[in-house]
Amino acid sequence: PIQQVATPSGDSLVVQVPFPRGSVHAQVWSVEVGRTALYLLDTNIEQNEPDDRDITSILYGGDSEMRIRQEILLGIGGLRALYAMGIRPSICHMNEGHCAFQALERIRILMVEQGFSFKAAREATVAGNIFTTHTPVSAGNDWFPHQLVSDYLGAYAGELGLSAEQLLGLGRTDPQDSEGEFCMTVLALRRSTHSNAVSRLHGE
Repeated sequence: PIQQVATPSGDSLVVQVPFPRGSVHAQVWSVEVGRTALYLLDTNIEQNEPDDRDITSILYGGDSEMRIRQEILLGIGGLRALYAMGIRPSICHMNEGHCAFQALERIRILMVEQGFSFKAAREATVAGNIFTTHTPVSAGNDWFPHQLVSDYLGAYAGELGLSAEQLLGLGRTDPQDSEGEFCMTVLALRRSTHSNAVSRLHGE
């Protein structure tokens, strides 16, 4: 039930995600769960530096830098993997904020493919994003220092036609607070047309 996803030529499907020290590569695996295909990303491959091979080794492990590396890989790399397999979802469900960077990648892809501005691509994609929260208390959501986000996504912001400060504003409780931390839940809420929760109390 578990196998590597292959390209049409028979090679292992590998996607690249930009990081400050160079691209990180992730091999794609497919797991058949009944009639559902589950796709997994694996950075423990020879194309990566030793530190990068550990990104997918432990879930919810490590410090803030490891967490943002994992979430960039999940959000941006996950959507790139789907597109590389010819899967172009019209609806993307963000289950918790960990994968919220996919909302930015959807925008970037539309800008590249259709020549849209950031604003137009944002409006075109937000209707197809849904967000579910599980843990609506501060300790259960990811907050990153603004410098860490700038270091990892500063160049990516340029691909979106944004400054690093503008990108940071997308995930700040107050977009004008230049010292405010970046919250993945805030990013997911702002980039979704619909949000819900796992219980009525959490929804409130």
